[in-house]
Amino acid sequence: MKHKILYIEDELILGQLVKEQLEKSGFEVLKVINGSDGLINFKTFHPHLCLLDIMLPGKDGYMVAEQIRALDKHVPIIFLTAKVQATDLVKGFKAGCNDYVRKPFHMEELLLRISNWLEVKYGAETALQPLHNPIGSFNFDPQKQHLLREGKIIKLSHKETELLNVLYNYKNTIVSRDYILQKVWGTDTIYNSRTLDVYINKLRKYFLPDNHVNLITLKGIGYRFIC
Repeated sequence: MKHKILYIEDELILGQLVKEQLEKSGFEVLKVINGSDGLINFKTFHPHLCLLDIMLPGKDGYMVAEQIRALDKHVPIIFLTAKVQATDLVKGFKAGCNDYVRKPFHMEELLLRISNWLEVKYGAETALQPLHNPIGSFNFDPQKQHLLREGKIIKLSHKETELLNVLYNYKNTIVSRDYILQKVWGTDTIYNSRTLDVYINKLRKYFLPDNHVNLITLKGIGYRFIC
């Protein structure tokens, strides 16, 4: 079952980027750009969680949160906002929100907070794991240190996870050997350089079932992880 998120945000570019990332993480997302329509859609969409900006046309986030809370005492509400004064936080909690994420924010933080609140509300057995990152037909979970494909789990070591995380963050671009060695091993000694070669070969073997995933060596430069 996909969890449904009602996302009310009037910043068009930010709203589209966040919506796309949430959908990639397995959520069904309804994005609305003003507070008045947000409340109407809450009644018909029946979301599992609400993400609200505060400064909205029509009705502001405080008013929308109060009206949602009047309809549903328990649905998690998270404010995404640049308003970070103590008075703003107090006003938000009084309006019924459960949590704040301050703009600008990292998607990793937002996804983790969403997952935590879904687990609180609906239980661990139904909470999504939005930290999964798609790599071709695989899902990479750096938190649990594994790859998942067609229900089968490949367990990763700590170093494999760190290496894959770096490659994933630079997917489809070039990342240098020196950067990887410093980031994962903290030094670029000959021993660690040879160890890196071993780990690169291990990752290549893991991804063999999917020919759309390629880890290309650029001799004397670094790697390009295509997925």
